[in-house]
Amino acid sequence: MLQKVLKSGIIILSMTILGACSDMDTVSPQNSGNDPLLQSSNSSTHARMGVTTVNGWYEGEEIYYIDQGVEEGVTQRGENDIYVIGDTPRKYQAQVVEFIPGEAGYSPHWNVNLVHTAEGKFLGDILASPYASEHYMDEGVLFDDVDDILGAEDAGLITIEHPGVVVLCPIISEEAADAPGNSPAPEVFDTFPASF
Repeated sequence: MLQKVLKSGIIILSMTILGACSDMDTVSPQNSGNDPLLQSSNSSTHARMGVTTVNGWYEGEEIYYIDQGVEEGVTQRGENDIYVIGDTPRKYQAQVVEFIPGEAGYSPHWNVNLVHTAEGKFLGDILASPYASEHYMDEGVLFDDVDDILGAEDAGLITIEHPGVVVLCPIISEEAADAPGNSPAPEVFDTFPASF
């Protein structure tokens, strides 16, 4: 189903609003779009280069979305969640999304969740569990499915923080992400530390 949705090109979404989903230093309520440095650097970059496209993960598959930034003054929208592994977006891996277009819960508005190792638990504990991604050894992706993140939380391996931040990042097809003029976010990540 994911291949159909992403390859079909049915999802043609507006590319006029620009932002910083992946360019934020950290995701926290005090950094939810009020940083003039983020606003000015992104608007000048995107005026020349189109939009920023970002990769992510959904049910073990790579997906793509447009980086449109933090929604100012909004702390929660619906049930659609995006998971940042650690405190900083895209530090250790791309984000993990809960729904894709065509599913009842999908919206381009994402409630941000921060994933951390639980007290007394470490990366090795997650890797030894059934919740770690099959992509860890070849791509360094620890989580690629929301169900695995929630399972790891239930098993006491991780904690999930809800900072009250919403980002606007509509999912698009791979072809749209690679369209001329768009600027893909870098896909080079730091190695996971023992705890994050």
